[in-house]
Amino acid sequence: MQHKESSMAFARHALVPMVLLIAATAAAHFSATASAASATQPTAPPTSSTTPDVVTIANEGGALEGHTPTAFAGMGTGLFSGDNLNSGFPEGVGVQLYLTFALPPGLDISSAQIVSDALHISGTPFEDLGRLVAEPIAYESFGPELFDLAAIGAPTECTITDGTTIRCDVSEALQMAAGDGKSEAQFRIRFEMPADNDGDQDLAMFYRTDSNTNEAGIFELVITPNP
Repeated sequence: MQHKESSMAFARHALVPMVLLIAATAAAHFSATASAASATQPTAPPTSSTTPDVVTIANEGGALEGHTPTAFAGMGTGLFSGDNLNSGFPEGVGVQLYLTFALPPGLDISSAQIVSDALHISGTPFEDLGRLVAEPIAYESFGPELFDLAAIGAPTECTITDGTTIRCDVSEALQMAAGDGKSEAQFRIRFEMPADNDGDQDLAMFYRTDSNTNEAGIFELVITPNP
């Protein structure tokens, strides 16, 4: 009985090297097959993106921005465009807002948009006052005299993409500003008609919490550079 158990133990010990040898042989065969297969398959090119980066610049949010009336000297910090701002305004007087964006040097601009998701509407300005437009202007300080300041480029339409967001294509104005090496871009946002003389307030107002408080980021200049 003891001899039989010893024989069986010997058989088990002898079997282990054989199993390891078979496993090693199979692994070597698999490795050689995989190497041969990879040698015959083309290597996939690295993934690349041709989409250029987007440069986003917040509005200045300070002393160079605000609103002015379209018919008499005055100014305020809120970002409003439309008519009948309050009961103290004469009939037929509208307001328009002004924005300033700092430009990084060396931009080769493909397209640019002014975007805001902070739109609040009072009345029916988009129905009564025509299109909301953005036009490039240039000024060194913000003041009442801006209400009749001549634009330095053609106005472009601002469109509402949802209830609170507008987009204004300002590609041409930004390309000109960058080409001239300007360090900032400034815009007036206004309706085509200053007022409709119906006595009702029609305003596009842009703010986060307080309508009379401007801050950086209420508007953004979104620039797509050339690749």
